[in-house]
Amino acid sequence: MSYRGGFGGRSGGDDSTTMMVEATNVGKIIGRGGSKIKELEQGNNVRIKVSKEEDDQGMKTVEISGAQEDVEAARKMIDDCLSGNDYGGGRRGGYGGGGGRGGGGGYGQRNDGWGRRDRDGGDGYRRRDDFDRGYSGGRGGRGGFGGDSGGRSGFGGDRGGDRGGFGGESGDDSETIFVETSEVGRIIGRGGFRIKEMEIESRCRIKVSKEGDSYGRNSVELSGSKGSISEAKRLIQEAGVVIKEEDDYGRGDFDQDSVGSNTTANGGTNGSTQEVTGRPRVDWNALREKKEAFEKQRFEDLPPIKKDFYIEDDHIANMCLEEVKQIRRENNNIIVDSPDGDPSTVPNPVKTFEDAFQNYPLILEQIYNQNFVKPSPIQCQAWPLLMQGKDLIGIAQTGTGKTLAFLLPALIHIDNQPVPRSQRNGPSALVLSPTRELAQQIETEVNKINYKGIRSICVYGGGNRREQLAKVKSGVEIVVATPGRLNDFMMNGIIDVKHVTYLVMDEADRMLDLGFELEIKKVMLDIRPDRQTVMTSATWPPAVQAMADRYMKDPFKVFVGTLDLAAVHSVRQMVEMVEEYEKKSMLLDFIEQMRPDDKVIVFVGKKIVADDVSSDLAMNNITCQCIHGDREQCDREAALEEFRNSSVRILVATDVASRGLDVKDITSVTVCFFVC
Repeated sequence: MSYRGGFGGRSGGDDSTTMMVEATNVGKIIGRGGSKIKELEQGNNVRIKVSKEEDDQGMKTVEISGAQEDVEAARKMIDDCLSGNDYGGGRRGGYGGGGGRGGGGGYGQRNDGWGRRDRDGGDGYRRRDDFDRGYSGGRGGRGGFGGDSGGRSGFGGDRGGDRGGFGGESGDDSETIFVETSEVGRIIGRGGFRIKEMEIESRCRIKVSKEGDSYGRNSVELSGSKGSISEAKRLIQEAGVVIKEEDDYGRGDFDQDSVGSNTTANGGTNGSTQEVTGRPRVDWNALREKKEAFEKQRFEDLPPIKKDFYIEDDHIANMCLEEVKQIRRENNNIIVDSPDGDPSTVPNPVKTFEDAFQNYPLILEQIYNQNFVKPSPIQCQAWPLLMQGKDLIGIAQTGTGKTLAFLLPALIHIDNQPVPRSQRNGPSALVLSPTRELAQQIETEVNKINYKGIRSICVYGGGNRREQLAKVKSGVEIVVATPGRLNDFMMNGIIDVKHVTYLVMDEADRMLDLGFELEIKKVMLDIRPDRQTVMTSATWPPAVQAMADRYMKDPFKVFVGTLDLAAVHSVRQMVEMVEEYEKKSMLLDFIEQMRPDDKVIVFVGKKIVADDVSSDLAMNNITCQCIHGDREQCDREAALEEFRNSSVRILVATDVASRGLDVKDITSVTVCFFVC
């Protein structure tokens, strides 16, 4: 990035600054919908005007007017917007003019460095352009800047005999602190939002090292006045970050690879040198061996978990082997694998709700209120296993009752832990879901079963963040979440999953398809390892198997139906081979033949195609709704609700609606315009 600028104005009254900015960079100043330029104007009490036309060199004029101090502050912030983190040479042009306050001040920039003369009165100001080469001193005397393109640091500016320097001689305008690597996210925030807020509020530059050292810490460099550095440290501590001093670990080995000086906290030297042979080598094998001991130490202060709540009825326990096989055959050929390969360790399936929950009458009451007739195949075998506290992998087709299979044991698990619910810090159960719609549907099922006042919250991207935050802070026992928004809340200290004892990964294969593996890994780091874990999936690919091996302990596997992805035999399947240009006309013909009470989902492969198809249908006076990942969350919810209550009978959707959604009375599903 390069730019040219001019600084002008007359003494007295408001000053103004004119900057010449490359037209391609103007968007960085204006922001989306003008949000950035409004923020700059309101935050600095100035007026900023950007010319509409560019000159023959591709530059636009940015005029800033207001009080001189405000103008300078706004200009520095604009410099930051334009420069980002790329501070250095390559800038041309200069600032020059008649000086704002009685004196001929001027600026000049060269490709190999830059220099400046201060105004009368010596109130030198600080540039935030180049924190690697120097930081302005210059209070109370004549200030000068130096620094060549080779990166040599140096600053003029006499401050009572001490020469202020950032990366030069020792001064009082920089300090390095250390934080645990695991807490860096609390400083940075999602998308760097929190660190920007801290910089604006404290007027201090905050720079976090990209990599941690062998002690598991990152350096944080604070640059500014003493007051701004103190304020920045206070804000960091308020974010829940423990600040470590360098002496906590020993000096001289942080981010140094050879002989170097023993540096002080503010970037200077203490006159002595110390030979550093390099960073200590990390013995990863030893770390892996100590992993279990470390996890045990990290979670040792947590209360014990109670997992086994199952009292097997006598007639279930006394079933003969042939009767057990017959029940499993009749329930869509249930197959159960035990971790040790011993079938005798697998509890017998239940036949009725009473067989599973006879000791929990409130659960039975809620089941009766839902008018369920009998347990589904996955429920028959999953309930005995989960109520015994076993880890479970449930592989069954979508729509086979997997939600209630893990939900009812979760309610019993939450209510019967040794620590009363009122004394727990954070949720006890966590359900991870791949899509917002499925997460909302799971929360709806939780709310239908009002068991002893257990509260839940659905946390998902696109929803009202403030409402979600307020509900989490009021206290919940169950969190249903998509991985992205959950990581956001965890990173900002809103949700603490350390006390989660019952974890569910619903539709795990779909979560991996959507690229949530990294988010899942981050969540798992903070959940106690002795938890009870449930994983449900419609398929069993190698990636899901690897995730189960990594996060589950001796899981039982319950397979319902087949794993060969064969079509459902209860649904009539038709395939028609047509040319691409014929698809829309065939779809219109199919819709015209629909009966008044028919309900159809039209699946397409791309979001843009979903919009295109729904627009074509609307232009043909066909009422429909459209749902895909780029639509606003409120529009997605409205579309799904209208389709559920039959206000519209045609839904055009991408695969965001392909898993786990409970929609009654669908008569046809059309798959077209997909990517081969």
